[in-house]
This record gives sequence, structure tokens and C-alpha cells, in this order.
Amino acid sequence: MVGRYSENVVAKHPAFDQGAAAAAENEEAHIQRAKELMPRGMNADEKRVWNRIAPELSRLGRLKKHFVDFVQEYCVVKVRMDATRCQLDKDNWTYITTGRHGVQHKSRPEVAQLNDDWRKWNSLVAQLGLSPATELRFNDRQGSLFGDDEFGSI
Repeated sequence: MVGRYSENVVAKHPAFDQGAAAAAENEEAHIQRAKELMPRGMNADEKRVWNRIAPELSRLGRLKKHFVDFVQEYCVVKVRMDATRCQLDKDNWTYITTGRHGVQHKSRPEVAQLNDDWRKWNSLVAQLGLSPATELRFNDRQGSLFGDDEFGSI
């Protein structure tokens, strides 16, 4: 026995089943919207990222027709970053050269590409509000602590 009471003693609210059914229906609506707006020409990995992120953006009200190219670019950059990181992990991130300055350890060119892709991805994350810090910009329910904000309606 895990809790104090057995499971059959706990009473559920009469509308619990209705709420669960509505939540499942809502979830399906967001998945369907993401499928409808998925751009053509995406490869399998990009589609996987789209199927993960697009329903969540729909749930948050940020998946709109005119933002589809932007979200697609997020998917493309994310897949490219993951592929580059896997390649670097497999091949080693550095190489060694010997010249007139002795032995030098250098980063592979792919490291610079990964850094550039990360900057692009980070910018897309910020603009879509997909990080905890940037999500606050999209929260229109944030108001005054004391309820006396004179400028809240501006």
C-alpha cells in the first residue's frame, strides 16, 4: 500500500472523465494542425523535429501559417546541429598538426560550423519563445504584483 488510503476510496470529481476526454480531443486537434501545416520537402529527421515541436507551438498559439517557414528553419538547423555533433563525437573534435611552430592541437572546421548553427538555433529559440527565459515575453497574463498597474492596459 503506497498511500494512506487504498485507490478505490479516493473519489473523483464528476467532471473528471469529461475533462480527460476534452484534453485528449484538444491534443489531437493540435497534432492535426501541425500535420496540416507541415511543409513539403522535409526529410525524415526534420519531420521528426517538426512532429515534436509543432504541436507544442500550436498548443501555445504560436503555430501560424505565416510562421511555418520560420519553424521549418528551426527544424533544419536542429537536425544539422545534431548530425554535426554526432560526426564530431565519432571523429574527434580536434586534430594535431606539426609545423615550424611545433605540435599544435586545432579544432576541426566542423566545430566552427556547429558554433554558427548553434547561434542560429539559439536565435530561433528566442524568437519562438522556446526557452524558459524567452517564454516570459509571450506571457500576456503577467501583471502587477499588487493589481494597481495603471499602465497594464496600454
